[in-house]
Amino acid sequence: MIVTSMNLSEYNFQRCKLCGEMTAEPLYDLTDGIIYSCQRCDFHFLNRLDSQAKKNQTSPPLNDKTRRYIESRLNESAHLHPARIQLTQEYIKLHSINTLDIGAGLGQFQLLLKAEGINGEGIEPSGIRREYAREKFNIDLQAKLVDDPYWQLNFRNHFDLITLWDVIEHVDFPRETLQAAIKLLKPGGFLFLETPSRDVLSYKASQLLYRLCSGKTSLFLPNFYSTGRYGHKQIFTHEQITDLLKRLGLEIICSKHSYPTRLLRGDKMILIARKNR
Repeated sequence: MIVTSMNLSEYNFQRCKLCGEMTAEPLYDLTDGIIYSCQRCDFHFLNRLDSQAKKNQTSPPLNDKTRRYIESRLNESAHLHPARIQLTQEYIKLHSINTLDIGAGLGQFQLLLKAEGINGEGIEPSGIRREYAREKFNIDLQAKLVDDPYWQLNFRNHFDLITLWDVIEHVDFPRETLQAAIKLLKPGGFLFLETPSRDVLSYKASQLLYRLCSGKTSLFLPNFYSTGRYGHKQIFTHEQITDLLKRLGLEIICSKHSYPTRLLRGDKMILIARKNR
């Protein structure tokens, strides 16, 4: 069942967003949000949904102020996109293929695909980012989410490559989002996913300190989650995300912690998976 449009008033956060069981309990109080933990599968997620915020908030327009804000952060992850292109080229030839980038941001990955001769599709829920991508890069991104009938009825088994770069931690319902995306992959198609890791030392140390101080300090936990619109809502362990992809019918081809151009182990998980049927 696709529940990515479910709103906050309809969702009981005792229901784990990973395994679906009514076994989640409040674990860490971050002042402006609570991290729930599933007693069955140990999944951690925040008690916030963007689908509720959409009822009460309107996106700011793309004006001089918001344009300056975007441009001040334009280069924050720009260096990652060439590395992502290089990584995808190790597994799939970027020639005459259909691609979909979910959570496309400003369209910078599409821009590099264009340089390879590929006019890929992209999904971006943020209106000002879509406007900026059109204005700056002449790239049109879709507002419709991947579970929307537009995609599910018209693009079933269509894409050779689907990418989710730093996206799955932002969505309301990660299992349903991935399930919808996989339906759009051709048999033999590849899914590339990058997301923060809960296995890193900073997360584990924050949990320990929270318990030792009886919740008086949460150390780095607020850096992993965000109650803002499109913020981080859940953080996976490596076992949880790989297990989920396998249960949804994908074969894990490779798992990395950094890109080919970076020597040091990073704090992210980079997964490459293939749809075999």
